[in-house]
Amino acid sequence: MSGSEKPSGLFPRHLGFLFFLLTSALVFWIPLRNLISFSLTHDYGSHINFIVPISAYLIYAKRNEIFSKVQSSRLVGSVVLLAGAILSWLAEKRFVEKHSPSLESNYFSLLILAIVLIWISGFIFCYGTDAFRAAKFPLLFLLLLVPIPEFLIDKIISLLQAGSAAVAYGLLRLIQVPVFKQGFILQLPTLNIEVAKECSGIRSSLGLLITTLLIGEFALRPGWRRLILTLSTVPILILKNGVRITAICLLSIYVDRGFLTGWLHMSGGIVFYALGLALLVPILAALRRSEEKTRGSAASALPSADAVTARQKTRQQSR
Repeated sequence: MSGSEKPSGLFPRHLGFLFFLLTSALVFWIPLRNLISFSLTHDYGSHINFIVPISAYLIYAKRNEIFSKVQSSRLVGSVVLLAGAILSWLAEKRFVEKHSPSLESNYFSLLILAIVLIWISGFIFCYGTDAFRAAKFPLLFLLLLVPIPEFLIDKIISLLQAGSAAVAYGLLRLIQVPVFKQGFILQLPTLNIEVAKECSGIRSSLGLLITTLLIGEFALRPGWRRLILTLSTVPILILKNGVRITAICLLSIYVDRGFLTGWLHMSGGIVFYALGLALLVPILAALRRSEEKTRGSAASALPSADAVTARQKTRQQSR
């Protein structure tokens, strides 16, 4: 069956999808429970508990568009389900082979990716490919449930460390504070500060990235402008964390050494997350102006209704 359906006609599909989700949750209960544990014990997983509620809300907010045209799509759903099943089998096989599987392992990330693919296949089974295209963003948003693989997280944190240390060094030199940089260590006259992994700002960085994705979804049309907005978070992440380290250095030297272990150092990410958002505002404003200008140019290039009517009358008179 294809085409638009009344809300009452969608109820069996909603019920079927709900049953599919509950069944998969029971089948994968152990890895899902481990995922919750991972989100509570790892800085770079603290966002995970918010992903499913946000995705569900986005689907609800776009429900009229998503469910305006549903159809059965067994072939595409079967392909996605098969891909998820194969990834799940490979991940669980590797887990069994290891005597003490770790939640940080690449195979755990692979298993969660498999679960997300299986959920997406259930959506396609119940609602079809047209509904999937309309719900593409909230469904693909679920990929943020996948923990960053072990081989990648170390590189990301090292990049944030190096960039943050370089920015802090540059800012301190700019305000004429004597400083010497050696790797991740900033040597000041009365203080040495190491930009450790805990200082990389990975938690607030992921939070800012997710916020940027959501802003782009609501504020910009699909295309290169969304990509620019998302990519602009990378220098902003490094800059705001460098500012944080500089502030801690200055406060520790000139005010109180307690700032090295105080609230700003341990839990001040929210303050500099807000700074990152503030830095995004002019970029978003420029992209929106560019988009509106493009729309205006496109609209002016189209002939007006009066012009079309006049042309039609002229043709009729000439006949």
